[in-house]
Amino acid sequence: MDSANPQPPAQPMFASLGVKFYRLRTVFRRHWWIVALTASLGLALKGYLLFTQPRQYGSDSRMIIREEMIKDSDAGGYRDQTGGNFIGTTIEQLKSPTVQERAYKRVALEAPQFAHEEVEITPSAAPRSGIIVVSGVGVNPDFTQRYVEAVVTELIAMRLEQRTGIKTEVTGQLGDEIGNLKKELEIEKTKLQTFIEKNNMAFWAEQGKSAALFLSGLKNQQASLQNELQRLENLSPDQLLSLPPTPGVPRAGANGPAGGQQSSFNSELYTQFLQKTQELTQKQAELEERSEVWKPKHPRLQSLKIEVERIQRNLEVIKAQNAEAAQNRIVSIKAELKSLDSSIQTWDEKALEASRKDAEYQTLQANVARTQAQTEKLLGSVSSIMTGSSTDPDPLVVMQKASPAKELPKGTIKHLAIGLVGGLLIGGLILFLINRLDDRLTSSSELLQQFTEPILAQIPNVIESRTDTGLPLIQDDDQRYSYAEAFRSLRSSLIFMPNQTDLRTLLVTSAIPNEGKSTIASNLAVTMAASGARILLVDADLRRGDIAEIFGLKGASGLSNILRGEIPWKEAVVQTKYPNLSLITRGPVTNQSGELLLKPLMLKLLEEFKESYDLALFNTAPILATDDTPSLAPNFDGALMVVRAQFTSARLTRNALDALYQRQVNVLGLILNSVDTEMPDYHYYRYPKYYAA
Repeated sequence: MDSANPQPPAQPMFASLGVKFYRLRTVFRRHWWIVALTASLGLALKGYLLFTQPRQYGSDSRMIIREEMIKDSDAGGYRDQTGGNFIGTTIEQLKSPTVQERAYKRVALEAPQFAHEEVEITPSAAPRSGIIVVSGVGVNPDFTQRYVEAVVTELIAMRLEQRTGIKTEVTGQLGDEIGNLKKELEIEKTKLQTFIEKNNMAFWAEQGKSAALFLSGLKNQQASLQNELQRLENLSPDQLLSLPPTPGVPRAGANGPAGGQQSSFNSELYTQFLQKTQELTQKQAELEERSEVWKPKHPRLQSLKIEVERIQRNLEVIKAQNAEAAQNRIVSIKAELKSLDSSIQTWDEKALEASRKDAEYQTLQANVARTQAQTEKLLGSVSSIMTGSSTDPDPLVVMQKASPAKELPKGTIKHLAIGLVGGLLIGGLILFLINRLDDRLTSSSELLQQFTEPILAQIPNVIESRTDTGLPLIQDDDQRYSYAEAFRSLRSSLIFMPNQTDLRTLLVTSAIPNEGKSTIASNLAVTMAASGARILLVDADLRRGDIAEIFGLKGASGLSNILRGEIPWKEAVVQTKYPNLSLITRGPVTNQSGELLLKPLMLKLLEEFKESYDLALFNTAPILATDDTPSLAPNFDGALMVVRAQFTSARLTRNALDALYQRQVNVLGLILNSVDTEMPDYHYYRYPKYYAA
């Protein structure tokens, strides 16, 4: 409380809720009559409806589900063969307009003496059972009983009609489908027969087998020739002679794939080459052996040399013949491969044609078989439906016919309780809306949420000490401990401001009248004077200023006389009973306060007040009531804004502050007046004896 900016810390959640509850309680205290009025209206409305409501009678009928219905233990209900919720479906059918309209017509035919009466049907399922209860409520007991019974009867009749109609409809639809399928079957059979007549399927089947077999032989022959060609192209003639000959290439005959094998082209040369090589080896060995025994010119040795040379020449001839044969064979193989490619292409076309014919034949046969199977299946379904009984028992059985209608109790207490609770809720809602729309500030926490200006002091509400002349000023032995301490806190907030030495002229104002600014200014002046400072309190509210009445003075002459130049200001100063506190009253009331306050004399007075006193404190008019304060405030060192709790609107306070800021006024802070110490935010005010000496 004694700091320059005594803003309370952030409130915990329960404290914030407590403030909101306090606001609601305050709204209820102010507007409790709204809740009382809405509750009374709710009781009156329900009472009127009970008084004017005719007597009502109720009748019940019961139906039970047959044992063939399967209980779904997981779902807790009964399901039919299609998996649907049978009980739910039945209840919806009972409430349907079709069933109820049929029931009205039945009652009209069976008992024309009854006038048409509205009966409310309420079907329900008994818990954990297969019983459906059909309840009816109406104003005529006999008509109600007949109508409930007619509803049950018409439900069963409508279900029978639906089953019969469904059978007829399904049979008709199946008949149409069977007719279409028969036509389609005839078309498919005709297509198959026409295809068979145009195509000899036995021929095409044999043709396909022969073509496939012959193609296999041709492709085998083609592969062998390609292997042989690759061998001839990759090996030299000498390498071909040194390796054994490959087997002959298989030949494809005219009527089959294998018509024999062709012998290898170099088989004879290979044999000759092998023989001559062996012979040469023998002769060379014999020549080498004889050379060691015979002389070089021995006739027999010369004959062996000639024989070796002859064999070598024969080998060279064989090699030449083999090379020529290899080249000829390569040319022959390439020509044969070209011929084979043409033959393979021709036989491929024959095989494909045979395969296409066979595939088309198989497709036509499958279409005929499929259409015939569908037709037979639908014929079986129609036969099954037609052989079934048209009078299948309904799953529902009437367990109890409609009971005689009995008068129903009106439930007076219940209806009155509903009216009372409804009225209270509506009244509470109205109070809630009033509270939401009410932006009057209640506590410091709300003030901090709405404004950024510091809170300099929070003055508790001491309305119990008010007299006919208003709230008494603070005395030395004042028993209003918390009240006096709040003004000491305000004094400390001003004294310990950083620029306190520059604050020689202050004004106290408010947004609207009756916020207590005059009382705040007077007690602040008294408190400041008690600290030893020379204080001058000036009542600058030239329209309705009441500082003189607060101090118990007459105030015949004052500030308005000074500004008119009628008297010097020192003659208008009145010394109060409080030491160090002087007072200049309002003076005569005037409607030209704006013009008087804007006179250059005011600026001169402020300078003289600074020279004569430590602090000049001005009480000014409400900002939104006149333009006096916004015009005067820029000439002061600072301004204090008084906000009365539970009285001043946040919107109006913001407008007043904006008016000051537009004139470049130095707003020092806010003073929250008339705080209710019973609020959760002000628990520290509940110990007033602590402040007593």
